[in-house]
Amino acid sequence: MIKQKRAIETLKNLRKKLDKINAELIDLIAKRQRIVARVGKIKKKLGLPIVDKKREGEIFKTIEALAARREVNVGLAKKIIKLLIEDAKRIQKSL
Repeated sequence: MIKQKRAIETLKNLRKKLDKINAELIDLIAKRQRIVARVGKIKKKLGLPIVDKKREGEIFKTIEALAARREVNVGLAKKIIKLLIEDAKRIQKSL
């Protein structure tokens, strides 16, 4: 019974930690979106295209290496970055 109570308490604590990390991730996404908007405004001012395939390739290469070094599932990391890049394009098109 005591072991079960400890396990339940540990589970609650771990979930609190995950909730905190989730909030931090959302904060980072919001920060990224603000920067993406600034980049988009500069691109617009300079007459540059929203899509930069070379830059996207560089990002994916960097993320792949970073994920591998940190033992994060590379496929997952690439999917997340793909979503962030797609969102960046959406934001920049709306400016």
